[in-house]
Amino acid sequence: MPSNSLADVTVVDTELLGTPGAHSAFLLEAPEPVLVDAGAAPAVDVVEAALHERGVGAQDLAAIVPTHVHLDHAGAVGDLAARFPAATVYVHERGLPYLTDPERLERLAASARRAVGDEIADQYGSPTVVDDDRTVAVTDGDTIPAGDRALDVIDAPGHAPHQVALADPASGALFVGDAAGMHYGGALLPTTPAPDFDLEVSLDTIDRLRERDPTALCYGHFGVREDAMDALDAYAELLPEWVDAVEDALASPDVTDRSELVSTLREDWASPTLERDVHGVVHALDADV
Repeated sequence: MPSNSLADVTVVDTELLGTPGAHSAFLLEAPEPVLVDAGAAPAVDVVEAALHERGVGAQDLAAIVPTHVHLDHAGAVGDLAARFPAATVYVHERGLPYLTDPERLERLAASARRAVGDEIADQYGSPTVVDDDRTVAVTDGDTIPAGDRALDVIDAPGHAPHQVALADPASGALFVGDAAGMHYGGALLPTTPAPDFDLEVSLDTIDRLRERDPTALCYGHFGVREDAMDALDAYAELLPEWVDAVEDALASPDVTDRSELVSTLREDWASPTLERDVHGVVHALDADV
C-alpha cells in the first residue's frame, strides 16, 4: 500500500512561454532524486534553481525522465543533463533518438513549429542533444531506480507514441505527462495534437492507468490532483465528447474553414491550446477543412 503521502513529490513550475502555471515538472525527493519532465529549453535556469533550492546539487540528481519528447516537456533535457552530470536520462525507446541525434531533434523542432505555429515554437527555444552514453531507453514494464524505491514505467501512447507514465508505488503518485489531459484552474481539458493523437489508443491508455489504482495524478499541465481515479474516469468521458464536438462542428454548413471551426468550438471549449488540438482531431479524422 502507498504511504498516501506526496511530501516527497515537489511541483516545479517551468514557466512555459513565460507563464506561471502552464507546465509542471516534478522532483521526486528520494535518496536518488528523479526529475520527471524538464520543460522547454528556456526553462533550464528556472528548473536548475528549483532543484538547488530543494537541496539537489549538481552531482546529486540521479535521473531525468521526460514523459515524452514534445519540446514543452523535453526541450530542456540536454542543458539540464549538462548541468547535472551525474543524472541518467531515461526516455521511451521511440523517443530516445530525438534527444541524441541532431537531425532527429531538428525534425522534432520542425514538427513543433507545424503544430503550434512559428511564434510559440520560437518561444520553445533551441534544445541541445544528449550524449548517447548518458541515456537509457525504457518501455513498458521497466523500472527507474530512485534509491529506496523505483518508478514503474507504463507505455502511454495516444497523445504521443513515445510517451510513458511513471507510477510511484511508495506514494501512490502517477506521473501522466499528457496522457490524462490537462488540468488548468480546476478545469479538465483535452490535449490532442497532430500528427499522433489517436482516440482509441488514448482510451486504452487510460484503462491501463486505471489498473494502477493511483491516489494522485501529476499532470504536465498542471500540478497534482489527489482524486486520481475520478480524474481518469472524467477524462475517459471527456475525450470522446471532444472528438464528437469537433466532428459535429465539421458537419455544420456554417463551417467552411479551419478558423471558423475553431471559433465555433471556442464557445464551449475554452482551452489555451484549442487551435492545436482541433487540428489534431481533424488530422485523426482525415477531414478536409
